[in-house]
Amino acid sequence: MRHETIEAWLQLYAAVALLAAICSGCALLKTVHDIRTGVIAPPASEGLRWLLWFPKVWLHFQIAYLCGFPSILAIAILYAHYIGFAAFAPS
Repeated sequence: MRHETIEAWLQLYAAVALLAAICSGCALLKTVHDIRTGVIAPPASEGLRWLLWFPKVWLHFQIAYLCGFPSILAIAILYAHYIGFAAFAPS
């Protein structure tokens, strides 16, 4: 592969990784906010309810993260268009 092609792919992967990290941070902040405001209230009793609460929090985080995925995809496509789709050809 040409050096320009490798550089274009590296730039695209770095941009998507940065966007995913930002989206993950926002999803984490939303989850913490929802726990503090009582939307996802921790159980008052101990034992099995605490074990069942953690998957609920994880699912809430995943849903919040997936809501940001269309933005990541759109920005990645626009960035690839900005670089030029021909730069990604491995010839």
